[in-house]
Order: sequence, then C-alpha cells, then structure tokens
Amino acid sequence: MPAAHFAAALAWLGVATAMLPTAATALVRGAVFDPGVLALVHALMLGTMGTAIFGTLLQFVPAGLGVPLRSIRLGYWGFWLQQTGVVLLVIGFWFWRGSLQGLGWVFVFAAVGAHSRNTLRVRRHSVNGRMVGTYITVAHSALGVGMFIAAARIGETLGWWHVDRLLLLAAHALMGVIGFGTLSAIGVGSRMLPTFLAAPGDDRRWLAAHLWTTVIGLTLFTIGAVFTLMGWMRVGAAALLVSGALTTTLLARWFFRRQRPLDAALWHVASASVALALALGMALTLFVSSPLSLQRWAAMLVALLVGWLTTLVVGVTAKILPHVTFVHLAPTRPRLRALGNPTALLHPTLLRGGVTGFTAGWMLMTAGIWTQHATVTSAGAMAWTIGVLCTLANYTRLLLSCLPTPTPAPPASTS
Repeated sequence: MPAAHFAAALAWLGVATAMLPTAATALVRGAVFDPGVLALVHALMLGTMGTAIFGTLLQFVPAGLGVPLRSIRLGYWGFWLQQTGVVLLVIGFWFWRGSLQGLGWVFVFAAVGAHSRNTLRVRRHSVNGRMVGTYITVAHSALGVGMFIAAARIGETLGWWHVDRLLLLAAHALMGVIGFGTLSAIGVGSRMLPTFLAAPGDDRRWLAAHLWTTVIGLTLFTIGAVFTLMGWMRVGAAALLVSGALTTTLLARWFFRRQRPLDAALWHVASASVALALALGMALTLFVSSPLSLQRWAAMLVALLVGWLTTLVVGVTAKILPHVTFVHLAPTRPRLRALGNPTALLHPTLLRGGVTGFTAGWMLMTAGIWTQHATVTSAGAMAWTIGVLCTLANYTRLLLSCLPTPTPAPPASTS
C-alpha cells in the first residue's frame, strides 16, 4: 500500500512536469491565477506531495512508531478517493470547470478523513512518538482548514458572500505549503532524517517551539485574511518568519550532526533545505518591502512548493521505496536477493542526474519568476524536466527489476 502511494506520487510528478511549460509562461507574465498554474499547483501539492505524505505515514506509523493502522482496506479507500479527487481537481482547474473543482474537493475531503482515521491515533497511543503525532494531527487540521478556505473562495465566486479573494488565496496557499506540507515533513522528518543521516540528538525543545510558532502564525494570518484584518496578518506573517527560521535551524542541526556522508538521495534533501532557506529570505523581503507583490509571492511559492517540498519528497522516496520494495519482494525474487541491499535498486548516475536537474530547475525558475525573465524561467523548466525524466527512468528501472523471472518451460519429451 505505501508503494502504491509512492508510485502514484511519481506519476503525478510526471503530470505536473508536462504542465510546467504552460504554467511557467503564465507566471513570468504575472498571471498567477491562470488555470494552468492552479492545475500545476494542485497536481504537485495534493498529487505528488500529498500522496507521498500519506504513503509515508502508512509505512511510518506502524513500523516507526509502533501504532497499528485501523484497517488496510481503509488505507486503500483513502488512496483511491484521493487520486479520484486530485484528477477531478486538476481537470477542473485546467479547463476551469467549477463543478469538477467542487466535486474534487469532496473526494479529497473524504480521502483526508479516511487517512486521518487510519493514522491519527499515534498522538494518543504512541509511547515515544507523541510529538510526531501532534505534528501529524496539526498538519491534517491545517489541510482541513485549507480545504474550507477553498470552499469559501468558491462561495465568493458564486456570489454567496463577499471576502477578499487575494487574501483568502494567500491563506489557502500557506495552509497547504506550511501547515500541511512543512509540518508533515518536519514532524515525520524529525525521526526519519536523523536516522538517514546518522545524526542522534535531542531536538524536543526546538520541535515544540517550531510547532507552536507555526500554529500561532497560521492562525493569526488566516483570521486576518478571512476578516480583512491587515494587522493580524502582519503579526501572523512575522510569526511564520520565525517558524521558517526554526525550520531551517532544525534541518541545519540534523545535517551538522550527521555521522555519515551524503548519498545521492540525501543530496535531494540538502537541495530542498537550501530552497527553504532561500524562500525564507524572499519572504522576509516581501514582509519589509512589497507584501502585495503577486509576482514575488509566486516566486516564493515556487521555491517552497517546487524547491523545498517536491525535492524533499523525491529524496525521501528514494530512501523509502527501494527499502519497502526489497523487504516485500526479495524473498520471492531471486534477482532482487542477488543485489544484496535496497540501495542497489536505484542507479546512482540517474539519482545524481535527478538532483542536479531539480536543483538547477528550482533555482532558475525562482530567479526567473522573481525578476520576470522568461529565458531564465524556461531554462529552469527545462532543467527541472531533465531531473524528473532521470527520476522516472530510475523508478521504471526499479519496476522492471521487480518483475518475476519467467519460469522456463520444461523440454518437450521425445518418443
């Protein structure tokens, strides 16, 4: 079941990459609400990142925190509800069909309910993972609030009430990227990344400060956006800047404590961490100079969604998916057993090509959109596409290596 989630996340990465040229062109023009841009954002946010997060939780909660899932069947229900919802949402945004968007949100909401029921018991039942469980609970709550904000925006479009559309969309974006994405990444990553890096240490105070600073910032920013209270929004934004600084500090602590060299998969995580630090600097610039600049907001969100979260997901997938595949299939696949360990399932050259393409891609796209330079943005989109193609080729290679070896037919008897 986790492998199915990671496979779907990679498929959505391919879909988003196919949309990238159209969306990048619109962003350089400043058309941040172009249907292609919104379709791309939701393909990455809910398709790639959301599916990978839920797949990680379905693996990590029982294996890493010792809390069994309520139901395997419920996990599959959540998977198919989510994929159906994202398909409807992406098509609805691409062709600008409000009915498909609304129906897509209904399916996604049901999927989140199924996943929540399966995994959120960890906060109450895990002995050593309560902080992680609190992170996961708050992240799911942020996703729910983000979906309600989307519903409020749809109601405003239909004329049922009046709210400031730009402010609501800003709150919606931050609830997704920071509330759901970053809190999930740091909560689960606080156990996974130190393990991958061999970086033992006690981060509980840092994690508690980060969690509650983020909650306060998101709450104040969202209340300000809903009721058009600019002072509340600025205080919330200031708290989110502190939260971003704490996020980068936690990542730096894990990397500086590491006791093993970085492999190609963890270079993805390092690239994502640099993107987060850059996004923090961009957010500070917006806060002190031009908080209503849509162009710069778009560049910052590209750094967060494309550079930070998507690159991080790809790196973590490169650590988890080969392990899950090897553990479950090696006993019945002699060709896999002959490899000896899960890391041999992915080709190191393709991994290096992937992280190089991703890093050059998010850097150039962020710079190009920030400066409204079409050539730089197009070069970034091309580099990102090369990184995605290397990544998908690597997992296609993994899939082919997992196919059962045909049993040779017995020789025909002669008489």
